[in-house]
Amino acid sequence: MKKKLTRIGKLEVLAFGGGFALMVFELAAARILAPSIGSSTYIWTSVIGVIIAALSFGYYAGGRIADSRKREVDLGWLHLFTAVAVVFVLVSYVPVIDWAVESFDDPRIQGVFASLVLFAPASFLLGALSPYLAKLNVTSLSSSGSAVASLSALNSVGGIVGTFLAGFVLFGLIGSRETLILVTLILVILSWMTAPKRSWKVRAAVTAGLIAIVALPVSTTGVAQYDTPSAHYSVYEGRLDNKTVRVISTGPNVAQSGVYPNQPDKLVFWYTQQIDLISDTIDRHGNILVLGGGTFTLPRHFAAKYPDAQIDVAEIDPELVHIAREHFHYNDPKNVNIINQDARTYINQTTQQYDLVIVDVYGDTSVPFTFTTKEYGDQIRRITRPDGTVAVNMIAGTTGECGRLFNALDAPYRQHFANAAYMVQQSDRPHSNIIVTYSNQQTGWGASRPLQMMTNRLYTDNFSPTDQMQQNCRLQA
Repeated sequence: MKKKLTRIGKLEVLAFGGGFALMVFELAAARILAPSIGSSTYIWTSVIGVIIAALSFGYYAGGRIADSRKREVDLGWLHLFTAVAVVFVLVSYVPVIDWAVESFDDPRIQGVFASLVLFAPASFLLGALSPYLAKLNVTSLSSSGSAVASLSALNSVGGIVGTFLAGFVLFGLIGSRETLILVTLILVILSWMTAPKRSWKVRAAVTAGLIAIVALPVSTTGVAQYDTPSAHYSVYEGRLDNKTVRVISTGPNVAQSGVYPNQPDKLVFWYTQQIDLISDTIDRHGNILVLGGGTFTLPRHFAAKYPDAQIDVAEIDPELVHIAREHFHYNDPKNVNIINQDARTYINQTTQQYDLVIVDVYGDTSVPFTFTTKEYGDQIRRITRPDGTVAVNMIAGTTGECGRLFNALDAPYRQHFANAAYMVQQSDRPHSNIIVTYSNQQTGWGASRPLQMMTNRLYTDNFSPTDQMQQNCRLQA
């Protein structure tokens, strides 16, 4: 009886470990794609869809194999082969993703292709484990239901633990690569739990090879990589207007924020310079709200420019302030209050009103759909003083699909503000940065033009196809 309990306990540990490894692997997979392909809903759809499809084939194949043979050592080999598949991701994801980006223009195809090559093999093998575990755990027909259910439940519990641990802890402590190494080590340990004396020499050789590969040093490229619970960031230096600029990026398309290393007080990007000019046109600067912190270049600038102002910054990622201090000369001004909360959640809850509200909530070239809805516009109007101004950074265009996106981004503000003026950074391109200012007073902002009322549909929190519009706009370019 004691031997039976030990054996069943081992299978349950394997079921829990498989679920844990799967979910951590899935979350790390999406983060690996983010720097080169992006982190939009389409990318998550690609990763999840491919992994579920691979799991399904794995379930089928694992069930057929389990029916034809019932050997515990097979579990050891399945875990070890899965570890090999994860290590394959570690050593090949850079060239595979680079090839996908160079070969396909559509990020949806890029995401599906990269996911098939990189993530499907490990997912298939993890899927094959489940029916094999169930077959080994069934000892009689009378208890087959509970035998299968107990392993399924533990597999799900493992997945839950892996999801929360990766999202809340691991990505704030270690990078995506290190997370995959952790998954590899867990799978290797699980493989040796089953029939450790069977074929041990060959298994030991494979294990030693895996450990040697993951222990190899990673070549540096001059890019600092940061993984946080919210996103993957790349910090690197480039050239802009013949000057060295240090930037941060969350995706392949644009830099989100940056500084001149030798002139940290000077605003780098056109859109930040225009927002600064907009601030000159308003009379009151007592309370300023910045939605989206980036590396806090604008809050730092306004803190020095308006020392008597209170500047609130709603930024969901608390790790960004540490990155800003280390790389972007952020000096924690006394009149800047950083609120680590989702920007939309903050404006829904705050009772404060502001003279100037700055909206810059882009990740790569995508804005969350929650900033394109009627309900969002209602909250923006509520927190803006009657004589206040809203300045918005948009990435869109004035024609075609990019024009449709511009209409959707504009609509939430136009329901409440009588006057709107805009300026396009590069009018000869299908899409570009567009700065729009909204108020109920006339503005004297530079060479801006009045923005005529658009007729596009005002979307709601229930339905806003922003991802589709942003994708169509990118394809128009």
